[in-house]
Amino acid sequence: MPTLKALFDPRPRVSAPVYRRDVLRAALAAAVLICLAVWLGGQGWRSAAIGAVAPIVPAALVVLSRTAGRLRDRDRTPWLLAVYGILYVVSLAPIEDLADTYPVETLASALAILAFFVWFFVETWLRAGTPGPNRFGPPPVETPVASM
Repeated sequence: MPTLKALFDPRPRVSAPVYRRDVLRAALAAAVLICLAVWLGGQGWRSAAIGAVAPIVPAALVVLSRTAGRLRDRDRTPWLLAVYGILYVVSLAPIEDLADTYPVETLASALAILAFFVWFFVETWLRAGTPGPNRFGPPPVETPVASM
């Protein structure tokens, strides 16, 4: 089990199984917190609901940190996270007016963004890390998971 400091450290390389485990744990924790916040908000406890979702921010920082480490394991620059973030924000823009005026360009842009997201997913979730040391350091040390 990584220490709290290790979870927030983006420098070491992170293997695919460790990355998937940590991201899925963070996503599960966020889902539970959102459900709790919705239930508390439904009971009329608005402050408690806001407090229940506050830990999602550290969970998101863990995901960003682990993703940077995962990109390092693939011998990719962590600056790809900035590209991902910019494209994510751009993908949220309302494009209805643009689609009417520039349909081909809008479709091409949407497909290019989708292609980057698919590539990013394959790169971080599905592909193995570079074997041996790379420009970001030695390979990650696999820690055995205790059986239950």
